Amino acid sequence: MRRILPIILLCLGVQAQAANVALVVANQEYDTRTPARGAEAVSAASAALEDMGFHVFAGEGLNAEEMRAQLAGMHERIMREGAERVVVVLAGHFAQSRSGGWLVGRDADAPGLALADGQGLRLDIVLEIAALATDGAVVWLGESTSTTGFGSGLDAGLPPRLMAPQGVGVVRGRADQVLAGLRQSLRPGTTLASVVDRNRNLTGEGAIPSLVPFLPEGYAPSARADLRAFAAAQEADTEDAYQAYLDSFPNGQNAQGARAALERIRNSPERIEQALMLTRDERRAIQNDLTVLGYDTRGVDGIFGPGTRGAITTWQRQNDLSETGYLTQDQIFNLARQGADRAQELEAEERARRDAEERSDRDFWAATGAAGDEAGLRRYLERYPEGIFAGLAQDRLAQFEAEARDAARARDLAAWRRARNANTIAGYEAYLQDWPEGEFAENARSRARALQPESEDSTLPPGLDQSALARARAAEQQLGLAGPTRLLIEQRLARLGLDTGPIDGVFDDQTRIAIGQAQERFDLRPTGYVNQDLLTMLVSNLFREFFD
Repeated sequence: MRRILPIILLCLGVQAQAANVALVVANQEYDTRTPARGAEAVSAASAALEDMGFHVFAGEGLNAEEMRAQLAGMHERIMREGAERVVVVLAGHFAQSRSGGWLVGRDADAPGLALADGQGLRLDIVLEIAALATDGAVVWLGESTSTTGFGSGLDAGLPPRLMAPQGVGVVRGRADQVLAGLRQSLRPGTTLASVVDRNRNLTGEGAIPSLVPFLPEGYAPSARADLRAFAAAQEADTEDAYQAYLDSFPNGQNAQGARAALERIRNSPERIEQALMLTRDERRAIQNDLTVLGYDTRGVDGIFGPGTRGAITTWQRQNDLSETGYLTQDQIFNLARQGADRAQELEAEERARRDAEERSDRDFWAATGAAGDEAGLRRYLERYPEGIFAGLAQDRLAQFEAEARDAARARDLAAWRRARNANTIAGYEAYLQDWPEGEFAENARSRARALQPESEDSTLPPGLDQSALARARAAEQQLGLAGPTRLLIEQRLARLGLDTGPIDGVFDDQTRIAIGQAQERFDLRPTGYVNQDLLTMLVSNLFREFFD
């Protein structure tokens, strides 16, 4: 992503520091070319130069026009206010010819020599502007680890040598090595030659002094830059942040505080736990111990998230330990010992619970199911559906149910035999009333239909056709009159002086005549079949006779 970051340092009244100028361009990403791997590393040079009092012009992913604009800004600044020291840091894809070199712009395609100036930043112009410094200038060139092709007359990479003007040093190497060398050179009292000599990955040419340091001994950045760098380290509060501050300000006014912070971090509970290098299984074991002890880790997955850290903190509090949320080796051993002891206690408690439950199971069986009656067996299964004797209780209940089915079938068969012996419509209807889903129900319906006369029009009650008769028959069947109820109806009809035939609970033809006569007496439609209205009348008369 393209970024242009002009960074302007505040002048703090120290003339030597106010007159230092720098340009930093990091071109890693390109529109149509492969990325210049590693180039973005030099972006950090802006902060390092800023901390040392430089006025910095900086940008990332710039095209040729934008790079020239940044260079023009630096040139204008130097011409307007002068510059004691100039630092230029360039990284990205470079192109070269026999006449010089270029830093290629972000939007360049594959330019040839004729178009190189339009799609890149010419290095000899950069060197010429850097030479305007009065006390020295360094141009740092960070080469990419990837290569790319160009058009006619151009080759990839930097020229073997650059014609550096007097007073200008050129240091080249990988971008990350360039950044490291730059930081070393910004330490007061450090010569460029010592930096190049210590780093075999850097190559220097031009003005690389071995006696005169780039920044003189005793050179101190502005107090504000020191404070700003230390504040940034405090905000990050990491080992790398404090070390970066010390690398830039080894004798800064906050150096002692930075070293103390480093000591704190390196001996922090988090770092102590990290040094144990706990495996995933070991972390699961710790979570399991905490869970056994009653602390909620929100899972036993080998990942120490907020739930596990909270559980560790609570355990530390209850064991009079520092509440850090991180474990030492001794604490892990202590936790494992407590977890093992508690696991044994829980196992003993579970064993005692099972024993008590088994005793209760056996006692309840003795009081209920052991007698073998159906009610007792059902009570036992309601209490202990998975109990010790559940299988036995279920087997015995199955026997009871089988016996009940056999008895019901015997009653069904007896009723069927009575109906078959009578072999009348009334007899079969009586069977169907008592056994509508019986084993012989279909046979009963078939025989009843067979006994129906071919035409009943002459025997139908006056004003009643076949459909009305069928509805009356269905209405009686819906009443579900059992044998005792039929017997009671016949008795009530007889008390009314009607001839029902034998009072035996079977509605034969004579009973049907009596039912029709009773319906006429109660001003009901005579059908010969009992309905709810007739049943109500008969019951009402029964109560009236009782109270009379």
